[in-house]
Amino acid sequence: MKKLLHSKDRGVLRGIDYEDPIIVYRGERVLSALRKLRGDEGNITYSLAIDVFYSYYLPLPVLEVEDNIPKSKRLHYQLIASMLTDPYVDQVKAHTIADSATSMVMAVSYLEKVLELLEQHGLGFGEEGGGESQKGIGMSGRGESEGEEEYEEQKKLIQEISREAMRRAAEEAETAKKIQRLAQGLSAGIGSSLMFEERVHEVLRLARNTDVRRILHLLSGLPKHSIRARHKVTRHPRGELRGYEHGGDIERIVPSEIALPPEYFNVKFAENRLLLYEKVLPENWGPLYILLDKSGSMDGAKMLWAKAVTLALYVKAVKEGRPFYMRFFDSVPYPLVKVSRRPRQHEALKLLEYIARIKGSGGTDISRAIMTACEDIYRGSVRNVSEIVLLTDGEDKISEPMVRRALMTSNAKLITVMIQGDNPDLRRLSSKYLIAVKLDKEEALNVVEL
Repeated sequence: MKKLLHSKDRGVLRGIDYEDPIIVYRGERVLSALRKLRGDEGNITYSLAIDVFYSYYLPLPVLEVEDNIPKSKRLHYQLIASMLTDPYVDQVKAHTIADSATSMVMAVSYLEKVLELLEQHGLGFGEEGGGESQKGIGMSGRGESEGEEEYEEQKKLIQEISREAMRRAAEEAETAKKIQRLAQGLSAGIGSSLMFEERVHEVLRLARNTDVRRILHLLSGLPKHSIRARHKVTRHPRGELRGYEHGGDIERIVPSEIALPPEYFNVKFAENRLLLYEKVLPENWGPLYILLDKSGSMDGAKMLWAKAVTLALYVKAVKEGRPFYMRFFDSVPYPLVKVSRRPRQHEALKLLEYIARIKGSGGTDISRAIMTACEDIYRGSVRNVSEIVLLTDGEDKISEPMVRRALMTSNAKLITVMIQGDNPDLRRLSSKYLIAVKLDKEEALNVVEL
C-alpha cells in the first residue's frame, strides 16, 4: 500500500488540492481497482491517478505550465496533456463530466490500457510513478539537441499510447454505464455512486464479457421507458391522496363542499355526488420468480433472448418494489439467486454475472423446476400473490395435479413463455401463455408487459 500524499507528491492540474481527503479517496479508489484487475498498480502514484480521474470529471481542467514541471513528472505531464488535447476527449467527457462513477471507470480502464501499451514498448513508470521509465523516458544524458529530439519522439509515442488507451477505455466505459443503469433498475435515484465506485473492478470485468455485451445490446433495443411499473393499491379513507372522485363518504369530503347551501349539499349527498378526496394505500407485490430453461436445446439465440428478457423483468421488479427470484434449470434446478425488494448494487452485479456465465446443456424437467419455485415462495412466507415466469422451449410432459397443487399452496400464478414451441400441459396450467417465435424486441416487450 502506498503512503498517503504529501506536499511533494503533487499532480499537474491547477486548482486541485492533492491533500484533500475526498480527492485522496478518489486516487485510492483508482489504484485499488487497478490492483484488483492487474495484481499491482504499475508504480502509478496517487497524484497521477487523481489527475486522470479529474481530467474526465471536471468540465475544464487546466494544466500547469510545462516549464514548471520537474523531470520526474514528465511522463505524468505528457499523459495528461495528451489526453486533454486529444479531439476525442470531448466525446468521452460528454458522459463523464460531474459523473463520479463513470469518471472512475474511465480512469481505471485508461490507466490499465496505458500500462499495457507501455509494456508492449518495453516502457513503464519508475519507482516514483510518472517519472523515468524502464527505457529512460525523459531527457537522457546525451547532447542537448539529441536529447530534445529524443524528448519529441517520446511525446509522439505517449500521444499515440494515450489516444489508443482512451478509445479502448471509452468502449468499456460505455458498457459499464449500461451495467450501472441496469443495476439501478434503469431509474434515477436508486443506488449510490460511491457504492458503485467500490466495485469498479467487478463492473469492468463484466463490461469485458462478450455475453454481457450481447445481452445489453438486446436490452438497448427496447424503447426508452418501455418497462413500466404496475402500481397495486387499495382504497382507504386514511390513505395517500391520489385524486378526486364523487361519492357520499363524509370523512373524505373536500372542504369546499361544506360551503355549499344546505339544500344543494343535501341533494348532492343524497345522490352520492359530493366531491371527495380519492385516497389509497399502496400494496406490495409478491416475488417475481423467473425459471429459465438452460437445457441443450436452448443454447444459442434462444438462451441469449431469454437472458435479456430475464434482466428486463428484473428491472420491472425493481420499479415495482418487489423481490426478484431466479433459477436456471435443466433436468435439475440450479441454485436460487434472490435480489431484495430494495436491491443493493452488488446483488444486481452478482445476478448479471451469474446470468452471463450459464451456458445451455442438459435435459429438461419442467415439473420439478416449477415445484421447486413454489417451495421457495412458500418457505418465504409470502402473503401476496407471486408470479412465476417460465421461459422454456421444452415439450416435457407435466405432472398437472402436482404442479397445480403446488401453485395453489404457494399462492402463485404461472406465466409461461414458450420459445419457438408449444406445450398443451403448460397452456392449461398457466394464467397467461405466450409463444415467442421471432425472438425480437416486440416479443420481449410482450413478455415484460404481461
